[in-house]
Amino acid sequence: MNAPSVGFVPVEATMTLVAPVSYLVAQGVTIPPSGYVLATPWRPVAGATGARVDSAVLTVDPVTAGSGRDLGVVTPAKNPTTSITVTPPDPRVPTRGLTIPSLRSAPDGEALPLSADLHLVVQQAGSPVVAVPPLPGDHYLPAQLTGGDISGSLLTLPDLLGPLTVTVGAGRTLDELTSLSFAHGDVRLAAAPMPVGLHVIGPDGDEQLAVPGPLRSTLTHDLAPALQRHLAAAVTAPAPGTAPVTLRSDAAGNALVRLDVTGFVIERTVEGRPSVESEGLPTSVPRPGVAPGRAPTRTRADVTVTHHGAALHPSSDPVPTADADVGGVAVHDAPVTRRIAAATLAGEQLVRVAVVGWPHGETDLALGVAGANLTAPALPGADGRGAPAVVWFALPAPVAVDGPVEVTLRATRGTFRWFDPPGGSGPAVRVAVASSPVGTAVVVGGVRVDLTGPTTTLTGLSLAGTDGWDVATDQLCTVALSNAVMEFAP
Repeated sequence: MNAPSVGFVPVEATMTLVAPVSYLVAQGVTIPPSGYVLATPWRPVAGATGARVDSAVLTVDPVTAGSGRDLGVVTPAKNPTTSITVTPPDPRVPTRGLTIPSLRSAPDGEALPLSADLHLVVQQAGSPVVAVPPLPGDHYLPAQLTGGDISGSLLTLPDLLGPLTVTVGAGRTLDELTSLSFAHGDVRLAAAPMPVGLHVIGPDGDEQLAVPGPLRSTLTHDLAPALQRHLAAAVTAPAPGTAPVTLRSDAAGNALVRLDVTGFVIERTVEGRPSVESEGLPTSVPRPGVAPGRAPTRTRADVTVTHHGAALHPSSDPVPTADADVGGVAVHDAPVTRRIAAATLAGEQLVRVAVVGWPHGETDLALGVAGANLTAPALPGADGRGAPAVVWFALPAPVAVDGPVEVTLRATRGTFRWFDPPGGSGPAVRVAVASSPVGTAVVVGGVRVDLTGPTTTLTGLSLAGTDGWDVATDQLCTVALSNAVMEFAP
């Protein structure tokens, strides 16, 4: 893909993020000796431990078409002369064309009608290399000194390197050419537009690639190792950065430039093995350490679910999220009983029972159920306005239910306001019954984990969440994350 060689204006590279791919594109830029910078910007993440870059492909498509870049007057006007001597400002840069105004014969000043018998002849090191028009073919002899063209006063050349001499020659063959006297105005040189001597400098200042001579075809290079090395250290800083890649040309040239960065993420390794106990209410695995400051695109982690042999029974009463003036029974040392009908738990094995409410002051509770006397000591007091406590009591062994179940609660110290839902059948209880893990599931960070046994481990899951990984299930279990790494968009 090429673009016109005139009217180039250096532009800033722009970035469009399409996670996890970012594109830095600069079209029609001039790459000077001082350097053109492509930056890969990133924002800080508190606690960041590194970065990953899957690929970073630099594409430089040199501009090769067009009339070239005007480098100004290289030979002043002369009248008369027998030759024009041209010394390019930079011998490494090919000459694309010469503008020779007011070309005329001398001394009479008449126009020079270029034809098969009259040519502009370009020489290098004393030898003719281009004639315009070319020397005509003769029978089996093809045209000679081809590759040039003229339009008005612009003489286009086939990208010649080094000093040039232009003469006006009469004749149809090399042997016949006779140099004529002529006059001309100030001669201007147009250089070929592509970069000459391209250097790619990585964000740490080390040269990644060097291409000598004019760049005539599309160049691609993977900068992922250089960006990975730089960003892995840079993103741990508290301030944002840019990871600049610099393109330099020994002699300025024009090109279309593109840097495709794929799979660039800032990583934060999660410390330890965070876990949470799930008891039938929505909960989350807590995130350790400081808040990252923004949400990740995902968390890669191994997830282990340890099943506790029980599940929340669907008859369990709901738990309000706040007090909101809901009613309740004040439980002191006098027992308060909630009766569960026989049909509700028929055929189940009772494993745990929970009461729902608010302790007032530090409180000790005693609960009687299915012939067992259970205690929950030193419950911290609550203000009664937040979400109630769910206080679980575990039976020593599963108990088969073959009739009504009575749950009797006393406060041996302090007071407990036992939540009594409006329209319910008594103070709120939650019931866990024996359950096999096989065929059940836990949703962790938006990912379903199908349980296969007492312990289920899945590796390399992509989870959502930053200030905790949401857990939802009716199973009583422990959910733990290991080898967890949060990934953030740059």
